[in-house]
Order: sequence, then C-alpha cells, then structure tokens
Amino acid sequence: MSRNLYFKKYFLPLLALVILLSSKTNFAQQFSFVVWGDSQFENPKTFEEIVKETELLHPSFVIHVGDMIHGYSYNINTAREQWKEFKKQISPLTVPFYPTPGNHDVTTKEIQPAYLEAWGKDKLYYSFNYGSSHFIIINAFLDQQFDTIPPAEMKWFEDDLEKNKSAENIFISFHSPLYMNSKYDWKPVAELLKKYNVKGVFSGHFHIYDYRVENGIPYFCINSSGNMDFTNFLAGYGHGFLYVTVNGGKVNYAFITHGKIYPPDAVKPGESRRSPKFFNTDRTILIPDPSKAPINITAEVPVINRSDEERSYTLSWKTNDYRWKFEPFGANITVPPGKTKLVKFLIAGPEGNFTRSELPKLKISAIYKTLAGKETESVYYFRLFNPPQTIAKYTNDKIVLDGIPDEKAWQDVTGIDNLFYGYTGQPDKEKTSVKVLYDDKNLYVGIVGEEPHPEKLSALAYGDIPLVFGDDDFELFFDTKHDQTNFFRLMVNPKGTVLCSSPKGLFSFKFDVKTHVGKNNWSAEFRIPFSQLNVVKPAKGELWGFNVIRHRLQSKIQQSFWSLMQYYLPYQPEYFGILKFE
Repeated sequence: MSRNLYFKKYFLPLLALVILLSSKTNFAQQFSFVVWGDSQFENPKTFEEIVKETELLHPSFVIHVGDMIHGYSYNINTAREQWKEFKKQISPLTVPFYPTPGNHDVTTKEIQPAYLEAWGKDKLYYSFNYGSSHFIIINAFLDQQFDTIPPAEMKWFEDDLEKNKSAENIFISFHSPLYMNSKYDWKPVAELLKKYNVKGVFSGHFHIYDYRVENGIPYFCINSSGNMDFTNFLAGYGHGFLYVTVNGGKVNYAFITHGKIYPPDAVKPGESRRSPKFFNTDRTILIPDPSKAPINITAEVPVINRSDEERSYTLSWKTNDYRWKFEPFGANITVPPGKTKLVKFLIAGPEGNFTRSELPKLKISAIYKTLAGKETESVYYFRLFNPPQTIAKYTNDKIVLDGIPDEKAWQDVTGIDNLFYGYTGQPDKEKTSVKVLYDDKNLYVGIVGEEPHPEKLSALAYGDIPLVFGDDDFELFFDTKHDQTNFFRLMVNPKGTVLCSSPKGLFSFKFDVKTHVGKNNWSAEFRIPFSQLNVVKPAKGELWGFNVIRHRLQSKIQQSFWSLMQYYLPYQPEYFGILKFE
C-alpha cells in the first residue's frame, strides 16, 4: 500500500475522529493562585520565606487580603517608606500581585493617598478577570469607615456580581471577616452571594486560621505573618498561605504552613476560640547580670492550666551551652483544671556576656486534642532574662507640671540615659533621658528627648481615638503587679495629645501630662495617681515591670526602646525592664 493511500485510508479518519471528540470535550481552563494574609512587618523573616515559597510554586498571580504594612500613621512620608519596604519584601515575586486594603493600609485620610500611589487610583476596590473566573476586591475600611461596606461600594459590588454572573467561578477578598463580626449584618450579603457562582471568600484581620462553609461557599480567614500569642496551625493559629487550584468549575484548596500542606478543613470552625485556654504565652525568669558574676539562683516556675480539663505537662531545659546546670533538668506533672502548680529549679550558670537567644529556656509542653480529634502539642517557654533596671525615688518636693523636668528633685535622681533602636538593638543616636519620682499619692515621670529639628516634629493625632503612636511620641508601660501579663500603657505627642489603655480598655484611667518643645529637644512630665493604677503607694524595694518607647519620625528606624520588645504590637510585658522604688 502506497504512503498516500495509507494516509488517506487510516490517518485521515483517525485525525477526523480526534477533531470530532475534541469538539465535544470541554477542555477546562487550569490555573492556580495564592492568597496571603496579614503581614505588617511583624515577622519579616516568616513573610519573606512565604514570598520565596510562593515564587517556587509560580502561581498565576497572588492576592493579599490586606494589612500589608504597619500604617497607623498620619504621616504620608512614613506610609510611603513602608510601601517601599513592602515592595522590597515581595520583589522575588515574578507574577501579578493584587492588593486588598486593610485597616493598617488605609488607616487615616492622610496616608490613604500613599496606598493609591503604590497600587493605582483604581485599587481602593476593584475587580478583575482571569480566564473564565472573576475576582472581586472589597474595601471594608473605605474612607476610614471601619468594618463595613458603605452603600455606594455595596451598590458597585452588587452590580459587579450581576455583570459577571456568567463567570465560571467568582472569588471575593476583603480584609475584615465581616461574616464573623456580630456588629455587622452579614445576612443580606450571604443571601446575595447565594445567587452567583461564588467559590471562595478570603479575609484576614483576626490573625487566625478559620475555615467554614456557608451556603456551599468556602470562607477563609488566614494570617501569613501577623503576630499571634502562640503558633500552632491545628489549633487555629498558624502562619502560611492558601494555595488554590482551578480546573474549570472545580476548585481545590490547600493551606501551606512551615513546609507542611494541609487540607482546608484540617482546622474546624471555632478552634481558634477554644484553643487559647489550652495554650500559654511565653514568660521570663529574671536573673542577675551574668556579665558581672556567675548565676546561682532558685526559681519557682508556675505551670498554669487554664482549661477545664486535667492536663499532663512535660518540663525540660533547652541550651546549647552545657556549662549551665539545672536541678532538676526536667519534670513531669499533672495539673487539675483551672489550677497552678509551682515547680522549683536550681539554676547555675557561668559568668559571661550572653545575648537573649543564647540564654537557656525552659520548654513546657502538653498534648492538645483539637476539635477534629487530632493530637498536637501546646508549647510555651520560660526564658532566662536579665532585665535593665532603673529606680523611682521618693520626694517631698512639689513638682510643677510644665513639661520641663528641671526641679531639683529631678536632678537628684539617676534614671535612664538612652533608648535602643528596634531590630538592631543599637543605642539611639538622639539621646532620650527618663527619670521617675514618687510621693504619697502620685508617680512622676520626666522625659527629655534630643531632637535636632524640633520644627519638624509630627503631632497630628486627632479624633476620639487619636493615633498618638503614629506621631513623634513618648510611651510608658507599667506592669504594676509584675505578673508579665497585665499592664498600663500611656503616651503623649509633642502637642500634648494623649492615648492610654489598660486591661479594662482605652482611656480607662486618668493622668496629667504637660509637654514642651525646646531648641534642640522636646520633653514631657507625667503625673499619674496611684489610685488610677489601682495600687497604693509602693513600699520601698517594691518592683514593677516598666518600659519606655519613643517614636522619632525623622529617624530611619522610627521606634526605640529601653528594653527591647517586638517591633510592633502586641507588646511583650515579659521583656519589660524593672522599676525599683527607693
């Protein structure tokens, strides 16, 4: 048989059959995308690792559900610098990136223009298509209206859904999980979404992992690298990202965290509300300065069971320097529900200069069974810590509150002579001095901060909740019970605008403060009644946890500490310094 005859007799019919079958087969569009949660610079190494892992997967694009930067400022230049920093973080990414505005990103009307400069004038809320799928980005903080979708935006949302009702898949991203907010009526939105091919709703904000299905629609609340009190994905608290694969109308989800891949329902709804009573936050064991003498102390470590179940705990010391000795080296104990047991340790260590990470830590672990019936481990640590110390000196002198701590009583007390940059731990170039006095009724704090250009100080905070920490400011922290858990926080900017909080909430106590702007500094004097701190005059020798923060917006590194804590919220009372009353 000739080649032409063979081609006509066998190959052409086969080719026709293939074409016929192809015309009747729906070749589904296939692609993948990634969803990131809150980042905010709070755990930059974690987030940058997520960026690298995402790039290795090389999805079609990435969506961020919002809170990309720290924000919370009135200074547009601060926001601009933060957007530059964020774009540097995601620079390894070679695929398109779609932002969702979060409360940190568009906190104030002053910094919202920086968001538009970074991402485009049409990116406050918008939509886009990828193949036969449609994506909608909602702004739940439009024009500083927090945790809502304003009427005009809602109308746009409804119209956009209707215009794209033929889309094979619809995905929606907004930062605040309004469906979990008891103050927001989500029912009308839920009824609206039922009418369309919505295959996924993405949010963040709460710094948890939460997966639920409502009306057949998967809802995800995720956290990529925002701060959490503890980290355990199966308990609803994990850093990671959502990996989404689309094959026509079929959508699959997986959550990738610390090199592990989980199905979306690995964590049951409500896990993040239940688990915290089974997990404790890290604490510290205070030790003398090891650079001056060897350590030889006895410490009683409280093991707290805040759950309603009896729990068994394992305690074991961790160190790479075996010159440290512990007696005992570990322990196994059982703690009844709602109770605390003390475990005593003898701790001996060498003389020397140690960084925080080089000092030993006590690991306390217990088995935690999730709502899904899976066993995981709850872990927290007691870390050895040598805190900085300063004194509060008793005075009978009258302190005139004028913002200038220049009375003789201030001159007679030794205080803090400088703060240290966040991240680097290096001394701040512009010195800050802090001194503390007290009498029978009040605590007094005087602060003087060097400032070469005081005319450029920022003091823009306004409103019912003025964001003083977004200005140049001084901040004070008092752990009056020295329990490394509860504390009072108060701050002031150069114009005297204040913000304060306590375990009872914002503006839950009162104090007086005056400020002064000089030729090359600015200063403040605080008078804080002991009664407002729920204490009586401290006895001589009493110790409080104490810390100081200063924001300098004219500095490249804008936040400095007396005792270094996390760079952004939440703060760490276990790493406060010591205020000793004399």
